Amino acid sequence: MLSPGTTFPDVDMFNFQDKVVHWIVFTIQAYLWTGVGIKEKANLYTQKRIWFNFLILGIGTGVILEYTQQFIPFRSYDIMDMIVNMIGAISGLGLYFKWPSIKMILE
Repeated sequence: MLSPGTTFPDVDMFNFQDKVVHWIVFTIQAYLWTGVGIKEKANLYTQKRIWFNFLILGIGTGVILEYTQQFIPFRSYDIMDMIVNMIGAISGLGLYFKWPSIKMILE
């Protein structure tokens, strides 16, 4: 995401495929990182650690990574990418509440 470059693979299956890729990546990232540090099967909605992980690792990384791209040669800042990153992170959080991590299921 942050590596400079002038060429990218030329794959255009549809007009908004870049946004779909952002959404998929941040959904998976938020799902995997939201449960870090959660050790018990308590009420997931009230555990502060889940919300902290989500805000920092889900929303925070999406905003920071997109914002810093404007300072890297041959990269560009796109507010829509930032918004899609946040939507992906929210989707990942929703998935986590629906299907908590495998570790918690097995305990």
